[in-house]
Amino acid sequence: MLIDSHAHLTDEKFNENRFDIISSLSKNNVEKVFCVAYNKKSIKEVFELSQKFENIYAIIGIHPEEVDDFDDETIQLIKEYSKNSKVIGIGEIGLDYHFRKDNIQKQKQIFVEQIKLAYELQLPISIHNRESTGDLLKILEENKQFLTYGGVLHCFSESVEVYNIIKKFGLKIAFGGTLTFKNNVTATKVCEIANLDDILIETDCPYLTPVPFRGQTNEPKNVSLVAQKIGEIKKLSYDTIVSKTTQNALNLFTKASLNGN
Repeated sequence: MLIDSHAHLTDEKFNENRFDIISSLSKNNVEKVFCVAYNKKSIKEVFELSQKFENIYAIIGIHPEEVDDFDDETIQLIKEYSKNSKVIGIGEIGLDYHFRKDNIQKQKQIFVEQIKLAYELQLPISIHNRESTGDLLKILEENKQFLTYGGVLHCFSESVEVYNIIKKFGLKIAFGGTLTFKNNVTATKVCEIANLDDILIETDCPYLTPVPFRGQTNEPKNVSLVAQKIGEIKKLSYDTIVSKTTQNALNLFTKASLNGN
């Protein structure tokens, strides 16, 4: 059974069919979905969804585009929710310089604060990185003592060199639908050389729908297409990829492994 290690099922694009998608997960061979928050509102929504459905788990935190949402109230909310067995990580946190560069210092500050918060709560982190690799690696190096509980760079599309640095920090990488895009040569190279122990799979749904459904709304069931692509690249069987990436996800997000279903 598959695990979608990074999804946004609380996104408004799923308002019409969210429950139908969740109810059909097992039929599509998806055992668990790790639903990820990005702002204060979605932290509450992700948590509530995890309480309603046995196969939905919550990763809660503030996305770099939403850093204005990070305040004392948010910190207390994260701490309180993290006591729950269905809250398995802190994320998605990180840096994003694509749309805004006027708040870079604040992004860095909030990223570091959430790394330390995850360490305090003994939880792994789910990391977002967009056009900010240099600063992100510098922050991880400066705070590597707080990475005890691990983490994953989601939707990984960086170089082999960046993968090797990430690996030294004890972090994992996750591939999503972008791995199936014909022009994504860099991710393919990383996938070829990466140790299978370091790889998780995800959809980042409703975004980044894999080929051949690119342009449609992404769903957790499409994580199977990512697994297939990894198998093609690494010349391994689909069953091997499913089994290993599922175990990798459970090994990293250990609270999910304690909640069988």
